[in-house]
Amino acid sequence: MKKRLLLAILTLATFLLACFGPRYVDPLLGWHPRHFSDWAFSLHRAAWWLGLPMLMLAGWYGWRRVLPELGWRASLLTGLLMGLGCTLPMLLGYALLFPMAAVAPAVLASHLLRGAVWAGLSEETLFRGFLFGQFYRRVRLPWLLTVVVESGIFATGHLYQSHNLASALGVLAITFGGGVWFGWLYKSWQNLWVPACMHIFMNGWWMLFDVADTVVGSVGANVCRALTVLLSVVATRWYLRRQAARPAAEPVLRMAPSVA
Repeated sequence: MKKRLLLAILTLATFLLACFGPRYVDPLLGWHPRHFSDWAFSLHRAAWWLGLPMLMLAGWYGWRRVLPELGWRASLLTGLLMGLGCTLPMLLGYALLFPMAAVAPAVLASHLLRGAVWAGLSEETLFRGFLFGQFYRRVRLPWLLTVVVESGIFATGHLYQSHNLASALGVLAITFGGGVWFGWLYKSWQNLWVPACMHIFMNGWWMLFDVADTVVGSVGANVCRALTVLLSVVATRWYLRRQAARPAAEPVLRMAPSVA
């Protein structure tokens, strides 16, 4: 019990430092990540959002356990297929409903790197792979409590996109729901690449076309997004039924044992 409590404290402290540390450290150093080159931005995001959790996990479990603990040892191909396949309604729908983003190709590539690739990879690693993974699988907090806490923090981190009370409520509702959904995908597949690739492709299609300035979007945009969520739920339910039907003698990949 004491060991799990210590793990919970270290996990939460590392998460808060990784998530909110740059807001206070960067101004002291005169850094403005929005003005960074893509390489500098990538290094900055990797150091805070990936590096700190990896260091904490290495200190607790040893370096060999870091990638499995974050969910990175699972199948990347499965994540790519789920991400691309389930987000096709967004790609096709946005191509019909909205014009392409009116920016130069180099600018668009930079936006996709930062707002899609790095946003999806770093947020899913820190929120789901690290915070959710440690609290639910190792500290053994109840699933509902864990997902509500991490989704709540995830949602408030997107409030910068709002400009009034109505838009703030919309941003909170959508991002909180997204956090719960991503957490469920990770729990169901035991594969971080599934929510990470879903996150990357969803952000990518949203940015590739001139959909909206915030995550709230229009009715048409949200219908396409709802179809993506529905497809992912159907695919996940099929996967879970297939796993449950496997012969008892067939080996099934399990998570490492919980902390005693």
